[in-house]
Amino acid sequence: MNSIDRFLKSGSFPELNPEELGKKFNEDPVVFISYLRQETKKNPTIRFNIIADWKDVQRARAAKGILDSGRYPIDSFAIKATKEQYLEDVNAFQSGVKWIEVNKAAER
Repeated sequence: MNSIDRFLKSGSFPELNPEELGKKFNEDPVVFISYLRQETKKNPTIRFNIIADWKDVQRARAAKGILDSGRYPIDSFAIKATKEQYLEDVNAFQSGVKWIEVNKAAER
């Protein structure tokens, strides 16, 4: 079973839960993009809202890239991050990726 199949069989379909989609995005963005593509083929009217926790600068840039591509029906993509994390890659958040500020204490 390949990683896409494991992802699709990993439980309830997360399109109903933006935070679950965010977790899947953080696990593996490449597999996540394949999931978006497959779900869009199955249901062309599907729309996605994604809320991910900050993982690193590369994930923030991946989120920006997914939004900028315009290939996927994403209504919103937000990343929960501290002010310090936000400042690591302000550019990613200027492109449509929304910033949800969290306190350092809440991050732990």
